Amino acid sequence: MKEHQESAVDKLWRIFSSMKLGLVLLGVIAFFAGIGTLFPQMDVDPDKAQAVGKLWQTLGFTNLYGTYWFRLLLGLLCINLIICSIQRFQGIYNRTFKLNPPENSSVIPKKVQETWQGDGESLRKSVQDVLRHRGFRVVFAEKDKQWGFTAIKRRWGNWGSFISHVSFVVLVIGAVIGSSLGFKGFLMAGTGTTVPIHSIQVSRGTVKETFDVLINSAEDRMLANGQRDNWYTDLSILQNGKVMARHTISVNHPFTYQGVTFYQSSFINGVHLTADVKGQKIPVTLEDRGGNYFNAPGTDLYLVASAINSDSQKPSMLFEVFKGMSEDAVQSGQLDFGQTIDIQGAYKLTLDGNSGYTGLQVKQDPGVMIIWLGCALLLLGLILSFYWRPILVSGIFQAEKDNRGELTMGVSTGKVVGGVKEVFDRLVGEIRAN
Repeated sequence: MKEHQESAVDKLWRIFSSMKLGLVLLGVIAFFAGIGTLFPQMDVDPDKAQAVGKLWQTLGFTNLYGTYWFRLLLGLLCINLIICSIQRFQGIYNRTFKLNPPENSSVIPKKVQETWQGDGESLRKSVQDVLRHRGFRVVFAEKDKQWGFTAIKRRWGNWGSFISHVSFVVLVIGAVIGSSLGFKGFLMAGTGTTVPIHSIQVSRGTVKETFDVLINSAEDRMLANGQRDNWYTDLSILQNGKVMARHTISVNHPFTYQGVTFYQSSFINGVHLTADVKGQKIPVTLEDRGGNYFNAPGTDLYLVASAINSDSQKPSMLFEVFKGMSEDAVQSGQLDFGQTIDIQGAYKLTLDGNSGYTGLQVKQDPGVMIIWLGCALLLLGLILSFYWRPILVSGIFQAEKDNRGELTMGVSTGKVVGGVKEVFDRLVGEIRAN
């Protein structure tokens, strides 16, 4: 007799429907994710990530969640979960909506079971009244003088693990969409600066938007007791020079425009100066501790602020001037508010006041709503699994003489016996006393 040969599709289905495969994939993903935490990631700290050995960078450990092999592992796990969920769906559906009463006592759960004698009609009425009163959905079936029943309470709890597995797939889909179609970047800009959105430093994705960001003001506000209040940035969105939106953001209070979200990330003290170069007034903003520099037009002089006193009443700065590529300053000193000094005979410099520099995380994540959906499904699945466990009671009455006989009744306990047994004992007590 010719043996039936398994087709390629059947083999793939059998492989991906294996729970062992799912556990192996989950373990491998967890292992590499754990290793990934030991390496700085490009989208979080690009400078440290670039300092990691070339081998690890080539393998993708500095951009772990964006590598093709890690996404492939997630994809395989999603396929495994989807196929397992498809195979489980019919069984869960039947346990929820198509209850089948037992046909003989051998299928009654034996771990928690009770048997007693009584009148068939009285027992049936008592079983029906007590179980329905306790919120059970009861289904009866009769055959000759024998009848059986199945009753379930909190039947939606059957879907807990199913929904939890589906939620993981939804979360992965949302994360992949967000990383593939969105972007993540950073901008550092001073008060009065206009930054084209496509010019920001991007660590992931590509910026397709065309609007500009104007920093109206950046403040490091302090409370009356000297403690820091928050960092605040007043920004405007410009489209062809026209203000389309204006908003003040702070830590934990972002702003979203056309799907692009701005998060207050950091703040650096700065100063606003005016450089008089041969009669031409040039506004200059410098970051504290040499974060940027000013190169006067027509010169090879580079001015930096080595330290800034951000006192709102008497701002001042320590400055250094470098010539060409020299590492030694050709001029240094202190410049106070309103003071004007000469820089190497090339131009005049006046300190006008403080000017904060704001650091903004800029992110576009089109998959964020899908991720929120996945989180909601996961929460629902966990609630159903742990706080809405179904209670399934079944029994069968077998007539012996006249209308009297024996009722065998049991309850499915799953992994939890204690609490279910207490509920079952109360039900049996009420049925027998009814």
